[in-house]
Amino acid sequence: MNTSRILLFSLFISLFLNVSAQNSTNSPSSMFGIGDITVGEAGKYVGMGGVGIALRSDNFLNGLNPSALTAMDSAKFVYEAGANVSFEKYTTRGRSSSSVTGNIRNLGIGFRVIPSWYAAAGLAPLSSMGYAITVDQPVEGTEGTISSLFEGNGGLSKVYLSNAFKFSKNFSLGFNLSYIMGSTTQSEVQGNTSIKDISYKKAFYADFGLQYNIALNKKWNMNFGGVYGYKQQLSLNNDRTVINSSSSETLTEKLHPKSQFLPQYFGGGIALNNKRLTLSADYKFTQWSVMVSDNSSVSYCDQHALNIGADLLSGESFTNPWHYMIGAGVSNSYVVLKNKKPMNYHVSAGLGIPVMTGNLVSFGVKYESQAGAGTNVQKNQMFSFFLNLTFAERTPRSKIY
Repeated sequence: MNTSRILLFSLFISLFLNVSAQNSTNSPSSMFGIGDITVGEAGKYVGMGGVGIALRSDNFLNGLNPSALTAMDSAKFVYEAGANVSFEKYTTRGRSSSSVTGNIRNLGIGFRVIPSWYAAAGLAPLSSMGYAITVDQPVEGTEGTISSLFEGNGGLSKVYLSNAFKFSKNFSLGFNLSYIMGSTTQSEVQGNTSIKDISYKKAFYADFGLQYNIALNKKWNMNFGGVYGYKQQLSLNNDRTVINSSSSETLTEKLHPKSQFLPQYFGGGIALNNKRLTLSADYKFTQWSVMVSDNSSVSYCDQHALNIGADLLSGESFTNPWHYMIGAGVSNSYVVLKNKKPMNYHVSAGLGIPVMTGNLVSFGVKYESQAGAGTNVQKNQMFSFFLNLTFAERTPRSKIY
């Protein structure tokens, strides 16, 4: 790796360590547990609507399916770094406010270790928490209600090592080994009393992926992909601070909270491609319904997400193609507030610009909206802008194995 690339990666590592714990969302669904999952929201994935389970390419690292690493050029080291900025407007009870958030989205390096064994390592945010919700709760013995303000921020990040094995020309298996760490802060203000809970979380985790690709004819290929992640308990260290503003009393104590988990999930994808066009669709199921809520107004349901996307190449398709990307997706929120089940919709577009042979700068824009939440539940609209850098260093085969 040359000096300029070492300096670039050092800069991104420094930025990641400084900002990865900051929240990059203001979604009410992030109030549960570890917050909204953000894996894969970077670069090419965003431009194509978030698809990736079945995608294969030698010029980007696929964070959604580790088995896709086997598509990398056998004589290249591939480096990636990405970031985003989001502008969000949220409305509650006719009142609107806005925020600007940003974060490093991904940082990684991938290469072939030996024939049929590929690997990647990197850093990425796993989840983000950021919300402000006002809930009216009944006062026992009366017909009145009292308003409670719930707020939260923080999130989790992961350091990962990916491995992929090519068992045949068409079939690959892969897995990620990750160390998860981070903290979340959640508070409730009701009258003169304020309660703040800070939770420090960590865990070791593994998830898995597979891909199978076939040639339909001389022009078209089809790829199938699958991913799975099991339910994993987090190690927690929780502190609670209670402040009574009327008496100026402050109480701090250790908590023994209910267990929290990374939810079980599985997903599948399909991609159809020739040398100019790629069409892809993903479905993912996340099992949030096993979680238990401490609030009578809040419950959780399983989440279903469907994404579709397309990537059109122009120019020289084998050396320096331009990528024009578009995509869309829909999912239900796993947080159910007062029996209201919001739906999340998004559309996206992207542009990949070649910078010398094998290097790519990707820009993505994504619009997200929420519907069906009811008048008393926060509604979100978000514009996000993504930048992803992919660059490769060709290495003599003798230096790789």
